[in-house]
Amino acid sequence: QHADSNFSLQQAYHKFVMTRVQACHKFVMTRVQACSKLKKASKSPWNEHAASLPCKLIANYSKNKVRTQPGIELATYRVVARRRHHSASSTTREEDRFR
Repeated sequence: QHADSNFSLQQAYHKFVMTRVQACHKFVMTRVQACSKLKKASKSPWNEHAASLPCKLIANYSKNKVRTQPGIELATYRVVARRRHHSASSTTREEDRFR
């Protein structure tokens, strides 16, 4: 009983972490698309260069923001590692459906 509730909690936490990762990815992709449109709209090489600078800054900021979010990768790794350990050690038929 305790193992099932612990596993359910881990699943919920994994879902929460993945939602945050997806939100960060969506944020980055929105910025990349906006920058791409800005670069396409520019006429001269100077304008294109000027437009690409904020794009690079946004891309670097976004990449670093995702990388430095407290515990996103670590939490995801822990949940996956626990899930693998739990699956490897489970013997009941009910727990098999979660694999």
